Amino acid sequence: LLDIDSIIFNFCKLNPRKDSNLRCCFTKIMFFSKVALNVILSILSSVVLVSAIDQNNCEPIAKLGTADLNRYNYTTEFATNNSGFYTLDIKFKHDSTQPLPTDVPNQCNPGIAPPAIASDGLPYFAFRWAYESVSEEIKQATGIDHISVDFNPCGHPPLSAFGYPHYDLHIYLKTPDYRRCMTCVKSLDSPACDPSPGAQTTSNGKGFFNVTTVKGSNQPSNIPANFTVGMLNMIPLMGGHAWDQSKQPNFDEGKPWINPVWLMGTYGGFIIDYEPMIPLSFHTGDEDMFYEEELRYEGQTMKELPTKYSVRYDSKTKLIALHLEGNIAEADKEEERSDRMDQLPSGASPVVEIGSAMFLFIVTICVLLVHR
Repeated sequence: LLDIDSIIFNFCKLNPRKDSNLRCCFTKIMFFSKVALNVILSILSSVVLVSAIDQNNCEPIAKLGTADLNRYNYTTEFATNNSGFYTLDIKFKHDSTQPLPTDVPNQCNPGIAPPAIASDGLPYFAFRWAYESVSEEIKQATGIDHISVDFNPCGHPPLSAFGYPHYDLHIYLKTPDYRRCMTCVKSLDSPACDPSPGAQTTSNGKGFFNVTTVKGSNQPSNIPANFTVGMLNMIPLMGGHAWDQSKQPNFDEGKPWINPVWLMGTYGGFIIDYEPMIPLSFHTGDEDMFYEEELRYEGQTMKELPTKYSVRYDSKTKLIALHLEGNIAEADKEEERSDRMDQLPSGASPVVEIGSAMFLFIVTICVLLVHR
């Protein structure tokens, strides 16, 4: 926004020595200015992209649910090969003690007060969350931190697509302690974050609406083509939700929900999680079920994202098995990304301080050149 050439030229004229010194001063200060600018822009991009987490606006970690998955007979199997490839199998079983609504219009309506209470003491429409951390081996290779098996007796919006009992198998890339600070101002009629302009006043809340896109487009980065990040689907402690809405089920149009649906979660300019949503009908019948899908990402910078997933239901054992395949994470990039996501931004002070130091350095160099 400033006429840098004129500023530097006038600065050099403050010492009216030989014209050659003036030209030398101008040329060299321009060179160092460009170097400083590149450094500052690089640092600025890191600061801008860090997740907007403020530890003063966090929920108790208990809000994330039960910190074990014992009720689901949960297990994992993991393997890697010399080609830099991993496979991860996550197995669990539907807990038949989970409540199911018998009067959906009344039991699943959050607008009715007081709400209908299920056998577990919660409203039928409430989330049932439970999670468990993965092994260090899995974390290093895949970037996964913990897995949350979340049961929704009433489903969730959009109700015409997902208003049906199902499991959300959230695979989180950040810690529970990080997630508890993913808070926001919620809409009055929804459990989601309020997308209205100016509604989010904290860095935590603003982080939900910070979605990194491929340069020159509206396509979210590290997300498959045709996936849309729903601005009305930003859920506290969970993140945003992106999926291919053109392929989603629609009960109103006679398109029932049969197979799992893959979603990506966003927060603070990063991918916070990914998940298959699995309808209860897929894994409670007397027939074996299987579904698989290959995954490709636009603007991919996260090498370790799964390239393929499948969900299998064994009608004899009643086990659901999620199978993931992908490339092993590059250790240096994974550590760098993790460090950046954990930073707690405090405005632009780091950039200002470094920019000021660079400017003083340039001034010093120029003075030495002119007065030598």
